[in-house]
Amino acid sequence: MSRKVITALLAFSALTALATQKPHGKTTVAKIPTEEIRDLSYAIKGAASYREDLRHQLDSIEALFAAAPDEATRCEQALELSTVFRPNDTDSALYYAHRAKAIATDLEPVYTQLSSIAVINALATAGLFTEAVEQFNELDEASLYPDVRIKYWIAARRLYGYMKSYAAGNQDCVIKYDEKYQQYDDSLLRHLPATSDFLQFLQSERLVREKKYHEAREKLEKLLDRLPQNENLYGMAAFQMAEVWRNLGDENRYAAMLAISAMSDVKGCVTEGLALPTLADWLYQQGELGEAFSFINFALEEASAGSARMRAVTMAQFVPMIDDAYRDKVNSSRDELMVYFLLVTLLLIITIILMVFLRKQIRKSRANAEKLAVTAKRQESYIGNFVGLYSGYADKLNHLTKIVSTKLATGQVSELKKLVDSGKFTDQDNDDIHKIFDAAFLDIYPDFVDQINALLRPEEKITVKTPGMLTPELRIYAFVKLGIDESTRIAQILHYSTNTVYTYRNKMRNKAISRDTFDSDVKNL
Repeated sequence: MSRKVITALLAFSALTALATQKPHGKTTVAKIPTEEIRDLSYAIKGAASYREDLRHQLDSIEALFAAAPDEATRCEQALELSTVFRPNDTDSALYYAHRAKAIATDLEPVYTQLSSIAVINALATAGLFTEAVEQFNELDEASLYPDVRIKYWIAARRLYGYMKSYAAGNQDCVIKYDEKYQQYDDSLLRHLPATSDFLQFLQSERLVREKKYHEAREKLEKLLDRLPQNENLYGMAAFQMAEVWRNLGDENRYAAMLAISAMSDVKGCVTEGLALPTLADWLYQQGELGEAFSFINFALEEASAGSARMRAVTMAQFVPMIDDAYRDKVNSSRDELMVYFLLVTLLLIITIILMVFLRKQIRKSRANAEKLAVTAKRQESYIGNFVGLYSGYADKLNHLTKIVSTKLATGQVSELKKLVDSGKFTDQDNDDIHKIFDAAFLDIYPDFVDQINALLRPEEKITVKTPGMLTPELRIYAFVKLGIDESTRIAQILHYSTNTVYTYRNKMRNKAISRDTFDSDVKNL
């Protein structure tokens, strides 16, 4: 039994070693910002409540749009709706931009210019670049109002920034679009008010581009301190801060700022952000496949829901490799689950075996304890009997001594000799010894008489007249059963003559079914 248990435990150890082996693959090379990742996960779980808050804000603006007292106010409300909708629902942003442009035909030129820029912004965010460029080329920069020109440069910068990101695999297009991007970026840097938060952001972005990371970090920290977290510009600034930390070699803070930027996008209902898919890709590189898969799926769902087609296309490049890796992990987890199932099954089998073994041992121990208790009682009985016998012999010996002394003192030698020859004392003592021996032997071997009769021919079976007592021949063979085989030794113990013992043994052999093997058969009972 012990060998089986040891073998099972060795098998269990081997399976455990296999189950705990880590699969080969990417290894974690950076500390995961667990606190920021956890906060981002909570924000994603609460995304529906943020969208509900935005919906209330939009409902209020739409109510103002519907109740506008004049066309100018209606156009302004439509432009505001397009602006609020743009980061999270480009179809609605484009709808209200076109409404504003239709209303503006009967208003001052500034409204037409602003509505055209709103259309360009919505088309660019939606990834409809051909239409956006056509609308953009229709505008004459020189004829724009000064305040509108700022919005024009911002729209141009956004348009060519998106186009540069979309054409990432075509170096010639990237260079061409980047030149346009820088051109309008320069215009904004020269003409934005010094107090503008957007100017501070553009300056920080330019410092990053020029690899002046410490200066960019200082400026971005001040900007992040004063911006609300759910504002789109906060998310953009946090994304730039992530780039700063990556270039400074701090991967942990890089990922933390990506998580903060993504959290800003979630809370601001921005569906066009790149922070979340970028963080998902980083987590994939670190081997954190579960969260990477969860984040990229959420980002893709948000981009699709907001009709941010360009971002959806950009994010789609991350999905296959993360999805494949995640599926591999799921399959690996399934294999590990099967190993653990086998381990649990093996443990259950071992437990059952041990329980059965222990139950048998307990039963055996109880049986042994009961036997020991019975044996102890028998020993007490036997000891009591033999102590009583010893005490009786001592008293008889003392009594005999007195009689002998009296007879000798009075000269009654002949009477003393008659008394000894009569056997009065020895016969009674022998009977006491036989009674005690028979009772003890039959207590230990209660089936002895039946077993002896089984060795005799049917017509020769012995019947015991006195219960608990053996006949002389049975008593002699009781000693044979106990291993005392010599007739002279049996005769000494029982105070029989040697001839008497021989006679009884021969009579028993003659009654036996197998005379030659009778004595050995009795020993083997």
